[in-house]
Amino acid sequence: MTTAPTCIIAYASEHDKYPALGKLAIETALSAHAKLILYDIDSATLFASPTPTVWSGGGTKGDFPRMMLPEDLETAGRGAIASQVAAARSAGVDAYGWLPDTKGSDGLALYADEVGADLIMLPHEFAEPGLFARLRGATADAALKDTHRPILVVQDNGESEYM
Repeated sequence: MTTAPTCIIAYASEHDKYPALGKLAIETALSAHAKLILYDIDSATLFASPTPTVWSGGGTKGDFPRMMLPEDLETAGRGAIASQVAAARSAGVDAYGWLPDTKGSDGLALYADEVGADLIMLPHEFAEPGLFARLRGATADAALKDTHRPILVVQDNGESEYM
């Protein structure tokens, strides 16, 4: 990547499974003065939306923002991601969370277009996915093909490389 990113989408997990990725995402966003959106992959399930819908919300308008602040994430029941977003904001990053409805790269591509993301950060396991991940389109190659954006793959030790 030759220019500094302005909006970064970084993979995040409810169980903070990738601390090196989270740390590098914050550092990258800080140094570039970029917006950071933590992509809560654990929120996407097969049979339900991560936020209330007009059908499931019983009086809820279902109007959660697409870029969620920690209080929005808490309201949606995503406390761990809310904490990660709050930590990034405390470090000085303009950070938000995103609760995708699906885990595939096509949804990631649509969201990246919507928010104007110009960098996507993924964990190393997406570069060497297993069969199940390949079947559902959760690979770095699929993300690169579908999003047409630079993908930074981050190892557990913090080393990274662009695809």
